Amino acid sequence: MIRNRMEQLSIYKIRFLKFRQSHTLYVLYLTAVAALQFIAIAFFTKGFLLSRNVLDDINELKPSMYAANSSNNGFVHQQKFEKTVILVIDALRFDFVIPVNTNNSAYNSNHHNKITTLYDQFCKESVGKKQNNSLLLKFLADPPTTTLQRLKGLTTGSLPTFIDAGSNFDGTVIEEDNLIKQMYLNNKEVFFVGDDTWDALFSPFLSNHSIPYESLNVWDLDTVDNGVISYFNDNLIRSEEYKKKNSQWNVLIGHMLGVDHVGHKYGPNHFTMKEKQLQVNNFINDIINVIDDDTLLVIMGDHGMDHTGNHGGDSIDELESTLFLYSKRQNVWKLEDDHSVYNIDDLGSNYKSINQIDLVPTLALLLDIPIPFNNLGWPIKEIAVNELEQQFFSNITLDQLKKYQETNGLFPTGSDKYRMLENLFNTSKENYELSKEYQAYLLMLCKDLWANFEFPSIAIGIIFLFLSLIILITTTKLIPSIVVSQMVPIFVPLIIMMIFVSHLCLFSLFYVFQPPAFIEERFWCSLLATAIGITLACFSQIFERYSLKWLIFRFFGELSDYWSRVGSVFIILHAVIFTSNSFTIWEDRIISFFIATIGLFTMYEFIFVPNRESTSALLSGVLIAKERDSKKIRNFEEEVYSDCLPLTKIQRALGIYHSLILICCTRISSFITICREEQGDFCTPTFSTSSNYSINTIGILFVLMIVVPFCIQGYYNLTSSFQGSAPIWINLFLRLVLFGVFCLWGLNTVENYLNEPILEINMFKISLARSLAGVSLIALNFGWIFGPLCVNLGITRTKENSKENSATILGVKNIYGSQYFLLVLNIFMAVMIFSKPLAQISLYLMLNQILSVIEIIDMFKLKENIIGPVILNLIAYQHFFTTGHQATIPAVQWDAGFILSETISFPLTHIAIFLNTFGPQVLASVAIALFTLWKQPPLVLKPQTMLGRIVSNCGCLLIYNTVLCLSTFIWVTHFRRHLMVWKIFCPRFIFASLSLIVTQIIVILITIAFASGRLIRQINSFFWEF
Repeated sequence: MIRNRMEQLSIYKIRFLKFRQSHTLYVLYLTAVAALQFIAIAFFTKGFLLSRNVLDDINELKPSMYAANSSNNGFVHQQKFEKTVILVIDALRFDFVIPVNTNNSAYNSNHHNKITTLYDQFCKESVGKKQNNSLLLKFLADPPTTTLQRLKGLTTGSLPTFIDAGSNFDGTVIEEDNLIKQMYLNNKEVFFVGDDTWDALFSPFLSNHSIPYESLNVWDLDTVDNGVISYFNDNLIRSEEYKKKNSQWNVLIGHMLGVDHVGHKYGPNHFTMKEKQLQVNNFINDIINVIDDDTLLVIMGDHGMDHTGNHGGDSIDELESTLFLYSKRQNVWKLEDDHSVYNIDDLGSNYKSINQIDLVPTLALLLDIPIPFNNLGWPIKEIAVNELEQQFFSNITLDQLKKYQETNGLFPTGSDKYRMLENLFNTSKENYELSKEYQAYLLMLCKDLWANFEFPSIAIGIIFLFLSLIILITTTKLIPSIVVSQMVPIFVPLIIMMIFVSHLCLFSLFYVFQPPAFIEERFWCSLLATAIGITLACFSQIFERYSLKWLIFRFFGELSDYWSRVGSVFIILHAVIFTSNSFTIWEDRIISFFIATIGLFTMYEFIFVPNRESTSALLSGVLIAKERDSKKIRNFEEEVYSDCLPLTKIQRALGIYHSLILICCTRISSFITICREEQGDFCTPTFSTSSNYSINTIGILFVLMIVVPFCIQGYYNLTSSFQGSAPIWINLFLRLVLFGVFCLWGLNTVENYLNEPILEINMFKISLARSLAGVSLIALNFGWIFGPLCVNLGITRTKENSKENSATILGVKNIYGSQYFLLVLNIFMAVMIFSKPLAQISLYLMLNQILSVIEIIDMFKLKENIIGPVILNLIAYQHFFTTGHQATIPAVQWDAGFILSETISFPLTHIAIFLNTFGPQVLASVAIALFTLWKQPPLVLKPQTMLGRIVSNCGCLLIYNTVLCLSTFIWVTHFRRHLMVWKIFCPRFIFASLSLIVTQIIVILITIAFASGRLIRQINSFFWEF
């Protein structure tokens, strides 16, 4: 007997080593496929997201020098102001500064008619008294409306491209010619206080007395503004040196963030916006009262904000900002004779507007510094007080634009565009009143020119992503998993070898011949060689064993059953959404419709097709079990065979119940919406600050916090799995963490109703959030690794009045699924911490949807069918939208980054934003293994077989996301000249790419490498003697 036990132990150790080797090789192989997809995304992004050619030339010609060296009818240009005060009020939307009729339907008492000083000065002094000393204009930003890009445009006069939006949180010093640099080169001392983005962009040119403040903590409403006010008090408002005209600075710049941060935190309709605007209004009054005749005051916004308080896109509310120029000196401006252009009716919709880049030549001319070399703007018409000055301003700007055009070589000599520019330039020289036509045409051509794409990189990205899709389909669905497990030991070394060979060949080739421009850099050449090596290695092994004809027949064979066809149809339907901008903007509603439709399909099956037999997937598992020693499976034989029978009435009733849960949860969560601008009046947003922090929402969270653990316990009780660690996890850990999350966001709700933030509450919130994150992300996962299984030993008497007892292992039928779901709960708890209250309600519903889908799939015996991963991925996408997100830049909830810290802190800020944005995708990527593990008893499947099935389901999830990503690649390329490409199609392609990357990383590192492999080893170690 001892010898037999030793033999069994020896066999177990051999199997354990084989499984461990197979598991490691699977991870390495999937990592290689993931690398291929990442390379494809990198190439496509490089080719599609635009970058412009920036010239390093510096303009050295001051306006006064230009006037002296050219014939301007004796005109002499002089610096108009000795000192300049520039105040940037972040997100100063234009309707914030003009009177709004209280009867207007858009009127809001919290953000209208509070900043009154600007219009009062303009209307009463310039228009009413005709002193012409103030000028108020609508200031139109160019998208993307992020602060860093707007500051680039406001100082260089150029147009940032879409890819620049990604650098909004990683600013580097601007090398190209700009206003701040010109001020520095012309011996002007620039004092600065406020948003530290200025310090990142212009630090070499700012005075050592400058004080930058952390800018991205949108929860902090006052620190930056109070710092700006204090700095201005010391250097301007209460400065004796300024009054004696002996101050050190020539240019004083302040950048206030309070209005912007209120918008991000609460939205523009919150009462805190009223308080902040009144503070700004009083501050502006103080500045106006103190400046002298030789000081120019410039007050402006860098962008606006939408109805949610966010920005980054190109809606009207985000683009329309404010520009105010003021001097104590009279008749310094010349307003339009027709004052109707300054009409404030209908929120100033017809008010005169200028482009933000027009400020660059305007300030350069007023301060007598060279116009930055790359400028594409045009001086504001009102700054010229007579015709002679207007002509001079036109000529100097015209020559600067012409020099930029010629130096950049934008258009070949002799081309139609070049000839048109020459004609306009010559006409402008003859008649200065027509000179703006040259600037407008050049600006239009530059916008079109910077929309050029690198098509070889785009093509490489599409081709390699398509090839990776073929590899995934072939190795996870077409080739049997048992065969793939035999191929993987050959795949991995072959991939490494082919990567080395392709590097050698490609670099040798380009050592002799000139490489193409798109891979001139070694980095991109190396990525291309790596992608070629991975592709060749995979396809060489596949076609060595199987013919193309066999693979095609196998592909259509996979689609032979009903549910596979249903799943494939929904993948295709989701992919073709991106063929239309209308479908893309309504993707959230379409996804909800898809899930509800599948729910109806499953309900129909349970009601009208009760006798559907098991699929071949489970039957193959039974056949494997039959081949084993009968003693090993005696305790599980009844359960396995009962699963093969047609559904009983109770099972059908349960199936209908789960289908209803899926449909109802889908419908309820679809009421949580954040609207896109393009949806217009057809969408009513419910995910707002007022609804998130309402008493009703917090009350619902309290009820769900109590009810949901009972629901989870009910699913465990179906298989007697509420044993071992399950009661501790669900009744203790889950409830405690959820209660902590409830307290955290309850405090946020309390803060929302307070007039003044309380420091103690804020510090307690951060401490609580860090404690909860530490428990859910670290402590509970260590507990999951080393904790007990969800099983228990049940003792029952064999007969009445008998002393003999029989032992039953409770929970053994679902030993894999019950234990694995505890890990899903850990991830769920972590995501909840960083989700706003309405998003938490959505996530509660998502958890119920996942459990219902798992039960439905198990009843239909579709554990290896594509329909399970399809439904799960649809659920993930639905809850991306219902947690307050859209595939747009403004919809990113940056404020979540400050839940764990007051300032940007790696990795706390990054983890918070990541889980807030991609929480549903992470949950789905981890839960995908449950299709294989749920209600899977031990010893029925070999460890390698079970791992292969998990990989197969993970592969289906990756296939779905790859199809979506490939579809966005193709259609964003097709619509590259579409009016809505940067507003709709490009953000959707970026989101699809990020979703694929996130899914790949989570599936490989957590689902397969960590969780599944460890759980299979743990349970097989426990049952090896059986």
